[in-house]
Amino acid sequence: MNALLGLELRAVARARWFYASLVLSVLLVGFFLVVAARESAVLGFTGFGKVMGGVVQVSLLLVPLLALASTAQAVTAARQAGILEWYLAQPVSREACFRALFVPRLGALVAPVVGTLGALTVAAAVLGQPVSLRLVGVFLAVLVGQALVFGAVGMWISTVSRAPEQALLAAVGVWMATAVFVDFVLLGVLLRWDLPPVAVFLLAGLNPMQDGRVAVLAAVDPQMGALGPVGTWAVGALGADLTLVLTLGWPIVVAVVVSALARRAFLRRDVL
Repeated sequence: MNALLGLELRAVARARWFYASLVLSVLLVGFFLVVAARESAVLGFTGFGKVMGGVVQVSLLLVPLLALASTAQAVTAARQAGILEWYLAQPVSREACFRALFVPRLGALVAPVVGTLGALTVAAAVLGQPVSLRLVGVFLAVLVGQALVFGAVGMWISTVSRAPEQALLAAVGVWMATAVFVDFVLLGVLLRWDLPPVAVFLLAGLNPMQDGRVAVLAAVDPQMGALGPVGTWAVGALGADLTLVLTLGWPIVVAVVVSALARRAFLRRDVL
């Protein structure tokens, strides 16, 4: 088990997507430093919390994309290269193989997120900006949740797909659907089919990316107009604290469920 984890960890460390995530993290930190040093406004926001909130909002598109790209071909690429067959020929269980393919990729997804937010927090302290540890904790929970849920979805896609190309197309489709299925699309659905508002808002809450967006904006300022219709309804109906609990907790629940489905498929299907 440890040997397989070590092999996969070294393979992940050499992967292009991992270097891309590191470069993006450095660019985000540099962007914050420039903005904070000039005391400028970003996306109409000012102050450390709102500037950092804008950076996290950008990350809500990048982190899911990297998570899907890194995991959606984990099993299919290993099968195509003959690595999976070699793994299963060793005296190890399928469970060990699944963990070796999944856990290092999750770790490589979470590490840049933690490093980026840590660097932003340190930079803010050095520049004399007020730092809210609660706000940093919410941002960290949001991005880690996004990495976990979309990493789990990507692993499930990789397990049930028969070819890397099929897995990649499915992963891109999932990312596009979750990125597009946000406030303005939901409002269009509401107006076009005259659905009850509660049904539309609950449907929005099933989208982990939408949950992350609402959690960030609710943590920065639950009274701000940028919350959007879904966030405004959630904060107005449930309160800011309960909205945060639900929007932070739902992606974790989805990640656990989808990870269990991916594990079940890997253990029971013909993965070779």
